[in-house]
Amino acid sequence: MPLLAMGVLSLASLLASLLASRDLVAQEPKPTASGWRDAQATTLVTRAIERRGLQLADSSLLSYRATAHGFLAFLAQLGEGVIIPPKVVQSEELALSIAWWQPGRSAQRLIGRRDTTLLPADVGYYRDRYGVVLDNLPDRIRLGDGQDVRDVPHPLAAGALGLYEYTMGSPLTIRIPGREILVDEVKFRPRNGSMPSAIGSVYLDRETAAVVRLSMTFTRAAIIDKRIETLVVTLENGLVRERYWLPRRQEVEVSRGSTWFDIPARGIVRGKWEISGYDVNERIPPATMLLPRWSSAPRDSLRAHPFAGRIIDALPPEIQIASSEDVVRARVQAEAAVRASMLARPATASVTGRGISDLARFTRAEGLALGLGGAHKSSTGFMVMARARYGLADEQFKGHVAIGRAPAFGRLPTLQLFVERDYRDLGVAERAGVTNSLASMLFSSDYTTQVDTRAVGLLYKRSPVSAFTWRVAAERDAPTRVTGSGWQRTFAPTLDAWALEGARLEVSGAGGTVPRDAMARRSTWMLSASVGAYDGQATRAVRPLVARAQAQWQLTQPLGRDRALVVHSIAGLAGGRDLPPQWLVFAGGPWSAPGYDWHRFGSRALLSQRVELRTPVRGPSLPLGRFGTSPPHVTLAPYLQAMATASGVAERPTVAGVYPSAGLGVLFFYDLVRADVGRGLRNGAWRFSIDIDRSFWGIL
Repeated sequence: MPLLAMGVLSLASLLASLLASRDLVAQEPKPTASGWRDAQATTLVTRAIERRGLQLADSSLLSYRATAHGFLAFLAQLGEGVIIPPKVVQSEELALSIAWWQPGRSAQRLIGRRDTTLLPADVGYYRDRYGVVLDNLPDRIRLGDGQDVRDVPHPLAAGALGLYEYTMGSPLTIRIPGREILVDEVKFRPRNGSMPSAIGSVYLDRETAAVVRLSMTFTRAAIIDKRIETLVVTLENGLVRERYWLPRRQEVEVSRGSTWFDIPARGIVRGKWEISGYDVNERIPPATMLLPRWSSAPRDSLRAHPFAGRIIDALPPEIQIASSEDVVRARVQAEAAVRASMLARPATASVTGRGISDLARFTRAEGLALGLGGAHKSSTGFMVMARARYGLADEQFKGHVAIGRAPAFGRLPTLQLFVERDYRDLGVAERAGVTNSLASMLFSSDYTTQVDTRAVGLLYKRSPVSAFTWRVAAERDAPTRVTGSGWQRTFAPTLDAWALEGARLEVSGAGGTVPRDAMARRSTWMLSASVGAYDGQATRAVRPLVARAQAQWQLTQPLGRDRALVVHSIAGLAGGRDLPPQWLVFAGGPWSAPGYDWHRFGSRALLSQRVELRTPVRGPSLPLGRFGTSPPHVTLAPYLQAMATASGVAERPTVAGVYPSAGLGVLFFYDLVRADVGRGLRNGAWRFSIDIDRSFWGIL
């Protein structure tokens, strides 16, 4: 029996067990009732509720005034993980005056505001994002002007003991001159996870039961805007005059995905406030007491506020570059306390795609190809998804069907059984998918090297934040042929791939360091390794085992206003003298070997080093209507690159040696577009290219 058919039968036998696991979420071990109805936690929470009900339970606190310095930022994240962290699209720096007086009345006034747009966008925020949370949130929690969550019972409100369960967490000690303050963590979760509720933890002063820190997310039933994937609020209080716990630091993050097209792209709102300059029990001016709870100074006064430096320099690093892993960690902590179904998104059906090129693309092998996908995800994270694409020139259907655990926040593994037929692209991408489609259509310049692959297998990832993904499949490879035609000339021939049938195991991953300091060094890495066992085509000897590994490490080092970029790549192939061409390591093009023809090199091993210096210089500013103007600068990026390659095979002869390159890149229009001119210094030529920034390639 052919290996592919055997693989289908053996892997299909796993489907029943996969389906049987659909209630895995509800079957997870949960803390016992006695663990969550902890007498010590209940006693401490009861004291905190009583204190809260008595308006801070301290008649000596009559009033206070303070100032707050804050930031609001809107970020776009395209792709997952630290390799492509969120990019700041628009940011605002804010100044706020705060007044509070008994009995629990307050007035906040926005007195300073400046903003900058780093990418063209029209961003608006809910009004309550411009204010500070007082009194540790009201008894009925309302966020996003009531559009994010509304009327959610506070875990320390009157009657909360009947709605929430509590358990003790880890205590901590705060040391101030001449005094130690013992603080207890109390974790809370709803008794009924299907109701609008909060989930998180509160730190309480053991002596007074005052709130020191409150961090929470919300059940799915509490979230009104169904696009929201993550909503986390953190409030920290500081000790003022060694007696009063008053607001000191506050943070909020709201992440929204798409409800109709499921691609790895989301919008993120991050807010951060620092509150200081307290005057306690001083007389509140009558004019202030007449103000509404929130108001704003006139626009001219807001602009005249004396902020220091540039806003992009003042923007906190955790807002600029912090990955979403911190928020994922908060969700994981919450899911450890409750059933995952309390936080999971509801059952949904959506149009799916890995990017725009899944909807439409143009290549030499397919001509114009149109596609569409769909998915249904249950509230327990069980997903069925499918996508299909049809090439108008090759008249062939390609597609992918998968069933299993969908990626979700938490500790559940991702496990999928899939069947697919696709034109698998070999080698490292040299340009964005949309750019390649346009170049193929207009100039017959196709930067894809494809092989027709049919496969059935399993995909596994231990958790959404794991670095590595595992894939094992029974596969059958066949060569593709040129069927498309561009407007100006014919395409180059496709790869003379071998017809193979066998199995392949692949592991791939990415990671790196995201420093808290925006001016610190940052590094990222990518790694993939494959092992295949095949029966060769009739004219070839059987090659039972082929292995390949490929890695890339990138370092970004700030140098004042400049940045140095160092990229190191290495790849190797093992498996005997006569190897399938589709397993070779390919190079040649704007990124892997500038100044040399696309995929000119197909070899058994490759080593590459690139050094690039990015320097901003003054340039023209373009008017963008209501979006303002583009920044009046461009970024020059001169680079040197050297690639050492081993020999190839008969189908792709490559002369071993070192191939150096030199060139200049120019990044403009918010650094979204890059134009490159480079030359290969060993039998190369001048080459020009223009493309979208690589950060966007994941959805293009």
